[in-house]
Amino acid sequence: MVVIKKRDNVIPVDFGEFKLEFVANDKNIHKMESVGKKLEKEGEEISKTEDSKAFESLQGMVKESWTELFDEDAYNKVYAFSNGSTVDTMAYLLETITGVVEEWEKRSNSDALKKYLGD
Repeated sequence: MVVIKKRDNVIPVDFGEFKLEFVANDKNIHKMESVGKKLEKEGEEISKTEDSKAFESLQGMVKESWTELFDEDAYNKVYAFSNGSTVDTMAYLLETITGVVEEWEKRSNSDALKKYLGD
């Protein structure tokens, strides 16, 4: 008999005080790619605007990105964790994206598949 264990595609993001869970399925991986591209594009636009307007745009962009990748509750937790700092919340977003991508790549390492499939 062959027993198949269900693979866990949840990547935890540990903030110490709380954890978020990123479900690394096709839809969410594409969403993360989309959010990354959007952050890059909007970041360029924000740098061209006035300081007060740039900050408001940054706040909206950060909240929208957290909400799209997780949910509004996740954004609220991270924003509170950063003591109400949009800049720190953005830094945590970038760290989260980088960490999730690295973990996902580690888990879906094609070399491991080659080992079992015989190249």
